[in-house]
Parts: sequence; C-alpha cells; structure tokens
Amino acid sequence: MKKIFLLLLAFLIAGCGKQAIIKDIQVDDVQALETNKSKPIQFKKIVVKLDRGEHIGAWEGGVLCIPNGDLNWKAGKLTIDSDEFTEAFQDELNKYNFETVGDTNSLFEDPSTWKSEVLVAGLITDLKANICYPYSGFGNFSDSKGEAYIKVEWQIYSKLDRQVVHKVIAEGDGKNDEAMDGGDVIATLNAFSEAVKTLLNDQKFRQIVSKQGEQVSESANISGENIVVKINKSKSLANTPTKDWAKGVVTIFAGRGHGSGFIISDNLIITNHHVAGNAENVSIKLNNGVEFIGTVLRSDAFLDVALIKTDVNLPFHFDLATNLPDVGSSVTAIGSPLYEDLSSTVSKGIVSAIRNDEKKILIQSDVNVRPGNSGGPLINDDGKVVGITVSGIGGGEVNQGLNFFIPIDDAVKKLKIIK
Repeated sequence: MKKIFLLLLAFLIAGCGKQAIIKDIQVDDVQALETNKSKPIQFKKIVVKLDRGEHIGAWEGGVLCIPNGDLNWKAGKLTIDSDEFTEAFQDELNKYNFETVGDTNSLFEDPSTWKSEVLVAGLITDLKANICYPYSGFGNFSDSKGEAYIKVEWQIYSKLDRQVVHKVIAEGDGKNDEAMDGGDVIATLNAFSEAVKTLLNDQKFRQIVSKQGEQVSESANISGENIVVKINKSKSLANTPTKDWAKGVVTIFAGRGHGSGFIISDNLIITNHHVAGNAENVSIKLNNGVEFIGTVLRSDAFLDVALIKTDVNLPFHFDLATNLPDVGSSVTAIGSPLYEDLSSTVSKGIVSAIRNDEKKILIQSDVNVRPGNSGGPLINDDGKVVGITVSGIGGGEVNQGLNFFIPIDDAVKKLKIIK
C-alpha cells in the first residue's frame, strides 16, 4: 500500500468522524515566463507544523463514504522527505517555463544543485482532509479517494543574498474522485500543486526569479576569444606592503559554502572550479564588506580553475608572475579559512617543492591554509601572484604543512587570458 505521505498515516481513530470543511480555493491561471528567462530554482523541503492531536478531518468507509473516525495530527512538527512533493513542485514550475534543478533519482550529491540561485521551502500551517475507503467493508484499506485543503507559507531564499528575501502565503484544495492505491496522497498533492500555482502568480516572486535580460554564461566551458587583461598601475598591488594585499582578495559564495578568489583586473576574478562549481552566478565579498554578484565566464574542472566577471569596477588587483617560484623562496597565502568571518587571513611560508601530479604541475608549500582558502592567491615577496590555493593534506584538525597550489601561468593559459 502506497503511503508515502506520512501526515495521512499519522491519525487516531476515535468513534464517528467529524468531516473537515474543505475550502474551495480559486487560483488564477499562471502566466508562463519566456523561455530561458528564469534563474535556476531548487525545492528544498516541506515542513508540517500542526499542534499535536489537532483535528484535520475524517476517514470514511463504504460506497457512501460514511464517516467512521477522526483524523488527528499526531506529530507536532514533521519534515516530510518525499520525492512526490519535489516532483509536483518541479512539474508545476516546468509547465510555466520556470527553470528547476534537483534530481530526485540522485543517490549521492547532486551536482545540478550548484546551479540553483533561488531556494524555495514550504511551511504547512493548516491542513484538512477527508479520506474515503469505499471497499473497507471487504477489508480493502489500500484503495482510497478523498479531498484535501492545504495552507502553505512559502519562503524564498536567495543564495546570492544568503537570506530569505520573500514570503508568500498560499492556499490550495485538491480532490480525487477515483478510488485507487494512494488516492489520499493524490488529493493532497493536488492541493499542494494549487498552492504552488499561487506562488507562481506572486509578482515579487516572479521578479526575484526572473533573469531580466541577464546573459547566459559560458560556465564550465573554455570557449570564446582570448581575454586581454590590462594592468592598471594605479590599482596594482605589486611592491606594496603585505598588509595591503588583502584588498585584492575576495570571499566567494556558491553552492553550499564559500571559498576565496583574487582580483586580476578592473572586473575579473580568478578562483577554483570547485569553489564556483557549476553555478552561473556567485556572490562576491570584498575585504571591506562590500558585496556584489559575479558571473562565471569560464571554468575547467581538471586544472580546477575558474574565471569570474563582474560589472563592478574593482579598486585593486594583483599582477601575475610568469615563472614558477624558486624552491625555498618566501610566499604568502591570503583567504577565508574555515569561516567567512576569518576573511583576509594572512599566512607565510616557503615553497617546499614543485611536483608533477597526473599531468599537472603543482607548487608545494608549508604555508598554512585550510578549507575556505581554496581559490585564494599564493603571493611572492614582490606582491605578485604565483599560484592558486587548491588542496592540502591534513591529519584530523591538524594542518601538516603539505599544501598545493596551481601555478598561475598554467591557470591563465587554460582560461585563455593574455596578460
């Protein structure tokens, strides 16, 4: 018996049931977006928040669907992990050209979710249902039909703003007149789908998820013409004090976490591919707290480098070294290790070795870096970038001083940048 919708299984039977009044909700037709005009949207979860023991409706039996008992909510608050809700949500959005990401068939980490810019979750604050088992007299409690009402508080979270930016209260009703296995679920999912349509009709939600003329990036591809980077001497951090170098280092937010990056021109930033992931747009934060959006222009997973462009005129940038650093020479790493609040952390060390790893050259150094430093610069004593932080070897919480960096000259060649 298909009973994935847990809220319709969690009931207490107590005498003759009292039917719930199912509101008739009229939902306006949804106007479809133009194709490719939606930011990627991910449905995160649905949470039911009802009082323990709250009456939600009746279960009924027989051909005439006579009330037999009450449906009372047994859980105070329950997160329902059900692919059916995700699929119903995606079906409604895709129907009207809203782009969705998230694969319900993925058994491990779903790489498509990196692309999501808007997350949507729902809080069910009211639920009513009358469920009928017409063949219960024959002992058949598998086939059911019914009607349901649902009230949802939708919360819309912007990954670029890193906060909830809008809430929408929506209602929906649903009905299933044909007795079948899981018929009670269908009625509730129909009500849920109507509440989704109400969300799609909300004008502020449509503004939040609309691309509004944004250009599609070349994310995850190395294509197009060479990019010429012009050095602005008045903005260059070369031959400046170490304390000023943090002005050219940024914190990048994409996917589920953060990494680092560094500025190489008026509007270009380099980081790791694994920091930007498969995102088209990322949130960027300067060391002075100013935040803005950047677009991933080019990205290469094998070398683990990515190039980001922004419309903001950036105040400082690094010059890029053309040669590998000498073993034993001093280097400095800057980034945001572990936590966002630790941005602009500076650590010094030496170049320990130059390694060949799977057809790649890597700079090895004992400079102290941790997760969150990824994508940040490795800088020589002249204030020029010689490498990009990519990985390290650690034992538990202890850094072993075995850290690796991508030579900057290899990175700019892969990204088709001409200095």
